[in-house]
Amino acid sequence: MERITNYKEYLAQPIYRLSLHKIVDSVSVYPEDFDIVYKLIKDPQEKVSWRAAWACEKIFEKYPDFLEGKQKELIAIVMNNKHSGTRRILLSILLELPAPEPLPVDFLDFCFNNMLDLNQAIATQALCIKMSYKLCLLEPELLPELKLYLENAEPEYYSPGVKSCIRNVLKRLN
Repeated sequence: MERITNYKEYLAQPIYRLSLHKIVDSVSVYPEDFDIVYKLIKDPQEKVSWRAAWACEKIFEKYPDFLEGKQKELIAIVMNNKHSGTRRILLSILLELPAPEPLPVDFLDFCFNNMLDLNQAIATQALCIKMSYKLCLLEPELLPELKLYLENAEPEYYSPGVKSCIRNVLKRLN
């Protein structure tokens, strides 16, 4: 296995040449390189940032411990990142990590504000619904508020995926 020496350059190359498996393999052999890839999530180049998040997701699938204790930082990145692909990937990772305690109220507000926002990507909406439910479980007195939001959503405006997510969470709430 040849070590990747410049992850930023590697992630900036055209997508058809990019192999995330090569990054995962390189980090497997050189775990100290994970921090380099992880820091690239905040790179000002959207392509690099998005692909770094994607690589971290693949690394997380194989080595979940690598992102242990990084929930607060990932939350901050999600809340400040405008790229829908990066946001989707990081929300997916956060959904798989244990819920951060104490309840991050600003992140719950972010999820409430984006879960039914038609300007958000469908995946972001659905992941924010799921994350809102997960976070409200930390403070059960918030569950009725989530239920009210979801019951008042006008289904005709949402994609089949978001409608399904709303139905599934409402089933759990009932």
